[in-house]
Amino acid sequence: MFARHSAASVWGIPTIGVRHAVHALTMKNDGGRSCVGVVRHFADPAGLTVVRREGLLVTDRIRTVLDLAAFTPFAEAAAPLDHVLKPDRTLRLPAVAKEELLAGIESLYSWAAQRRISAAVDFADPLSGSAGESYSRSLMRIAGFEAPILQQAIHDRDGLAGYADFYWKLARVVGEFDGAEKYVKPEFLKGKTASQAVLEERKRENRIRAAGFNVVRWDWADLEPGRLERMLAAAGVPRRRARSAVLDAQKNL
Repeated sequence: MFARHSAASVWGIPTIGVRHAVHALTMKNDGGRSCVGVVRHFADPAGLTVVRREGLLVTDRIRTVLDLAAFTPFAEAAAPLDHVLKPDRTLRLPAVAKEELLAGIESLYSWAAQRRISAAVDFADPLSGSAGESYSRSLMRIAGFEAPILQQAIHDRDGLAGYADFYWKLARVVGEFDGAEKYVKPEFLKGKTASQAVLEERKRENRIRAAGFNVVRWDWADLEPGRLERMLAAAGVPRRRARSAVLDAQKNL
């Protein structure tokens, strides 16, 4: 049975990183070892829900994202959790409530893993527009920045200029994650060509800047340790506490 990143792939749940090993669950706690490219994890069958999807046996959506929250770094846990908190219109799957996620923990995880899951679920937000936005928000938290408002409407004298991925009101800073999907995927293009989408994005940003906001924009290449942090600090995004204090808090989860 497939689990973790492998199950997430089957469910269409985004994860952070590439070239993950295949993760599989086994009900036999016989000391069998993983092989190259495949990692085996023992799972107690009690309370385990198995789903057949696309001809494969996988953990259900709740168990899949809980496992990722329990066994991946905090920064990587938000993307899958944010995703399941809203309906998946592509696969026609309903949203999962935070209460359902927390109820799914039960006694399946160690106390330390339960704390990691609870912290990740508490941080999760369905307003996040993409995996890149989720990962960005996690890095902001770890770096100690004030929590941004998500999908904030920005107005100028002509009306609605657009919606900001991230917004810091007092600092008057707007943050934009520039993922390639908004220029190539039909659900983002909405009938426009890629060139038209780029032009509209530039016009929107110019209106937001003209309204008196500092706009900082980044993409996947900027989501490396320290790079996004330097960009946000230079743009004037305020911190709520020192970065080291946040890191120490994460280590203790």
